[in-house]
Amino acid sequence: MAQKVDKDGYCCKVTHHENGRSTHRRINSMVVQSADGRVHLLTKEKLPDAINLYTGDVHSGEHTAEVLLNPKPPLRLRDIPRGWPEGRDLLHVVIGFLLLCGIEVLIDAMRNLLSAARM
Repeated sequence: MAQKVDKDGYCCKVTHHENGRSTHRRINSMVVQSADGRVHLLTKEKLPDAINLYTGDVHSGEHTAEVLLNPKPPLRLRDIPRGWPEGRDLLHVVIGFLLLCGIEVLIDAMRNLLSAARM
């Protein structure tokens, strides 16, 4: 949670450590790009409380700077559970009912035709 500065202001404390020197800043907004390429703008209450950045001489196998955030994934419509029956299911029931009625009408017509042919 971001730090509240005044009535409507929020900020995040950023500490940058580089080769033994430290710099402290307060920021009001931050742009973060997630691993899948989406860009997120963090402002007001969405800002973290504090961020520490450590940089320095590059050593083999070590990171020079790393910032980790975990934004919430976007809500997809296909992920929302749906109720049953859906419109598609009801449509299939109606079509099945009409097909069965049609088959019954065809069977009755064939019986009537066969009984008329025997007379």
